[in-house]
Amino acid sequence: MVNELRPKLKNNKIKAVRILLPKMVAMGPATLSNLRKPGEKVADEFTKTLKGLTISDVQRRAKMIIIDLAGKYAILVHLKMTGQLIFFGKKELDKQIRLLNIENSKPVHLPTKSTHVIFEFTDGSKLFYNDFRQFGYLKLVTDKELLQVPELQGYGPEPLEKHFTFSEFEKLLKRRSSAQIKPWLMDPTIIAGIGNIYSDEILYCAKVKPTRRVGSLKIEERKLLFKGIKKILQNAVDHYGSSVGDFVRPSGDWGTYGLLHKVYGRAGEKCKKCGSIIKSLKFNGRTGSFCPREQK
Repeated sequence: MVNELRPKLKNNKIKAVRILLPKMVAMGPATLSNLRKPGEKVADEFTKTLKGLTISDVQRRAKMIIIDLAGKYAILVHLKMTGQLIFFGKKELDKQIRLLNIENSKPVHLPTKSTHVIFEFTDGSKLFYNDFRQFGYLKLVTDKELLQVPELQGYGPEPLEKHFTFSEFEKLLKRRSSAQIKPWLMDPTIIAGIGNIYSDEILYCAKVKPTRRVGSLKIEERKLLFKGIKKILQNAVDHYGSSVGDFVRPSGDWGTYGLLHKVYGRAGEKCKKCGSIIKSLKFNGRTGSFCPREQK
């Protein structure tokens, strides 16, 4: 998303911000509760502060999108489970898109009832923030406050960065060696940003069963796991993510990596490689899928 948003948003000047659901925005570094109440005064301050500012860059840390503004501010966007950021140029505003990648989902014009914040730019383009379940948020902070934002602290290394080497990975494996490997991969304090979908696909790629204990992995399995992290995540980025429900690219199109899933969401179906039936298990409330023959 950041790769696609950066060239669209960079150097764009904010003409106005329309906040349709005040509880979706906040000021300052404090953590937001899912039960937060609407704040009209905060929403007013949010819109007044942003008016006239220019976007200088779009970055990311773990699952947080950071929209840098020229001057002293940044907008932090967390999509949580169902958040969407959709950008339309001036000539695209009448475009219809399908917000859900499910059967019988009809194309719609934006905004819809799930659109909660709209950024209007001086060149006529717009950025829409949609959120069906309303767990996500947009938080405006000063550059100095960035270091105080709890959601930006305590993360492990970014898995696609060059400095994330096998040597670094080996050191991380010594932490919580008794943990099952799937929850271990999904722990953001160990490695940032690996969620349920990609932990399934990484483990299949490495031929490792999700219930294995971290300390039981042999050197060759550890190498395959490390390579799998890099390979699967980069492939997913190259295919614009996995639109398996409500994930939509900033263009309004769907990511295509979901068409390449080997195990995620395929419980009860045949393994594409060996024909065995894909099985699933619960891990801390999340469903993990695996092939009982290919993964040991």
